[in-house]
Amino acid sequence: MDGFDVYEENNELFKEFEILYNENTLLRTELATLYEEIEHLDRVVIPQAQTNFLVKIGTLRVELLQTQIAIMKTRHKIALLRSNLERGEIVHREALNYKVEREFREWDDRLRHEISQIDEAKARFSSLAQPEDIGEIRSAYRILSRKLNPEINPDQSDEAKSFWPSVRTAYLWGDIFHLKALMMMSDDYPESYDMPNDVSKMRRNRDVLRAKIKTATKRLGNIKQHPAFEWRALLDDANRLASEQSKLNGEIERAKLQQTALQDMLRSLEMKGVRR
Repeated sequence: MDGFDVYEENNELFKEFEILYNENTLLRTELATLYEEIEHLDRVVIPQAQTNFLVKIGTLRVELLQTQIAIMKTRHKIALLRSNLERGEIVHREALNYKVEREFREWDDRLRHEISQIDEAKARFSSLAQPEDIGEIRSAYRILSRKLNPEINPDQSDEAKSFWPSVRTAYLWGDIFHLKALMMMSDDYPESYDMPNDVSKMRRNRDVLRAKIKTATKRLGNIKQHPAFEWRALLDDANRLASEQSKLNGEIERAKLQQTALQDMLRSLEMKGVRR
């Protein structure tokens, strides 16, 4: 092989290396964007949708459940009293209440759990990040992920790897000031610091990135099947939201009227055969 052939071969390798380098840069950016989108949906969109849904719809559902449980308890007390009265037995109020409460313990536990979720959602509601903050946080995280995420940059230095846990923590806490500081510190690491320096390694790197992109895309699709996205669609539609709230308020009102009627019936029976 003469000098010209060597030159041509080296020139072709250089061209391929350059093409692979640019392709890998784009793939790293695409993978960083996918990872950030997954994080955003998992850590922001889904929790916010759950919080808003619990506050605006869940509160009414819990109120309805509370009334429905009260109705079931009252009906059960009425049935027990009628049975005792038919046998000519006198019932003590404390014993009756204890029996009913014991039999409905699982329902009461479920109600307490639902109420605790509502209380937690209300506490979170006022602390949700503002849209403009979220956009800035996401942008900073994508840039840092492309440069420092070990999944995207497996060949990075130990010093670079040490930054990533801080990036993740700042992102999860929504700390834009910390993210900005980390961006300034990460300027010491150029975009190419983790790139392989030969064609064969560059090809392997490309194939690994493509496989990770395929996996991340599938995972993103699965996340979007979460019920939170249906809740979000409901919450974003003012007419649908008002209709659902009106429907629940109507059910609550009817249930309360039913409970009032049952309580009147219970009091009438208690006058006949209940002692304190």
